[in-house]
Order: sequence, then structure tokens, then C-alpha cells
Amino acid sequence: MLDLPHLPSAISGADIQFFNALGTNDWQTWIKPRGKSMVLIITIGAGAGGGGGFSAAAASARGGGGGGGSAAVSKLLYPIDLLPNQLCINVGAGGTGGAASAAGAAGGNTSVCIRPDTTTQNKVVQALGGSSGGAGSATAGGTGGAGGVTPGSMPFHLMGVFAPIAGVAGVAGGAQTGAIGTAITWGSAAIGLTGGAGGGGTTSADFAGGAQTGGGWFPTIVGGLAASRGGDGLYSQAPWAVCGGSGGGSSNAATGGDGGNGAIGCGGAGGGGGVTAGKGGAGGNGLVIIQSW
Repeated sequence: MLDLPHLPSAISGADIQFFNALGTNDWQTWIKPRGKSMVLIITIGAGAGGGGGFSAAAASARGGGGGGGSAAVSKLLYPIDLLPNQLCINVGAGGTGGAASAAGAAGGNTSVCIRPDTTTQNKVVQALGGSSGGAGSATAGGTGGAGGVTPGSMPFHLMGVFAPIAGVAGVAGGAQTGAIGTAITWGSAAIGLTGGAGGGGTTSADFAGGAQTGGGWFPTIVGGLAASRGGDGLYSQAPWAVCGGSGGGSSNAATGGDGGNGAIGCGGAGGGGGVTAGKGGAGGNGLVIIQSW
């Protein structure tokens, strides 16, 4: 007979709650369930938006937009009796993608607090959002945004096990001389998130956007072909995996493709260069998972 009462599962009566983004200043409430002894809080910040590609006349140098950075993740294992009867949760919103020739926006932070404000002394655990992808230009592809950094220690970490993980940077857009946007590989960092891929650049020919390259069971999300929109990021709950968007394709004589949107916590992709450049994709919203047993 399998003897697994020590594992937190539906069989052993675990309580699992998911909290999604509602708005910039909207707080949600977690109520401590009865009869539990431990709680695991998984906190994911929001991904950043990708940068737009560069707009200019046909045969001009136009760089693709850079991908937005992914958020950081913070995990806290804590004795439930040392927490108050309720916690206040604010889930970060994904950064918007940049318009043509404009950078994207940073991803929001996700916070779990004793009361609905983010003063350091009120924070139980927090995960920071990613930084925005840069716009393409006449001299370069847009830069990839940095991944979310890990937060400093907070007073509540003393009695628990705190595990912060930095986010993954987005990657650069294709060069203004004409190039495929930079691809990014899922699973290349010790976190199941990715930044956004880069949009294609152009001077004369059309180029594809960068892919979200898979591996093992995880599929590849190809970049947008010439003048085509990139693909949106993948979200899988079981097995857990998420990724950013793939880059938009460039167009010498027409409109560049938009970058794909990131999934939860991941970066949006860069847009492709064009006469009218493609827009960057939006970053994915954050998430909080609280499991108690």
C-alpha cells in the first residue's frame, strides 16, 4: 500500500487557491482555512511589454523591437499559525507593449501583505516585475528588458523558508541591417518563465521574428514570418510551464508584424521593423498560488 499522508494533495485535504490580476490597485483577500498547519505561497510578478520595431521609409535601416523581461518568482513556506487570519494580495498587471518606435512598459509587482499597502513591514512575500523591452532604431535592434530582480528580506521571512528566483531577460530585436529577431529558449534558466523574443529588422528584405524555442516536451512557438504577427506565449498548468511571446516579422515595404503577448509572468515580444513598424506584445499578468495543508 502507498503511504503518502505527508504530501499536500487533494487526498490529504489540501486547500489550493489561485489569485489573478484584477487591476493596478485592486486588493484581494485570502482567508486562513481551518485545520491546516503549513502554507506555501508562490508569488509571480508580471512580465514586461516588448518594444516596437522602428518605422521608416522602404530601404531604410530599421531595427526590430526587443523582448520584455520576465518577472521574478518568490516562494515562502510558513507555519500557518504564525500568520493572521487573512492576507491581502495585489497581483501585478503585465506591461503594455510599445507602439511603433517606442519602448514597452515594465511589469507590475505582486505582493502578499498583512494589510493593503506595500510598506516593507507589511509584506509577507513579494515578486518583482520585469523591465521593458527597448524600441528598434535606425542604428540597432531594440535591447531586451532585464528580468525581475529578487526582493530583499522582509521581517516575516525569519520564521519561514524563503526562496526568491530572479526573472529571465528578454532578448534583442533583429539588427537594423536586416536580421531575424533573437530567439529565446525555454528551460535555459532555473525558472519556468521566459522573456520575450525579438522582432525582425530590415533594410530591404523581410525577416522573421525570433522564436520561443522549445525542448523536450515543450513545443517551439515560431516567430512571425515576413510582416506577420508573432505567436502568444504558452501557459500549461500541468506540467507547469509558461513562456513569453515570439517576435513579429519585419517588412521592407509595408507594416511590420506585432510581437506576441507573454503568458503569466513572461515578457511580450518585440515588433518587426517596417514602413509602419509592428507594436510590441504585452507582458503576462502575475499570479499568486496559496496552498495550505
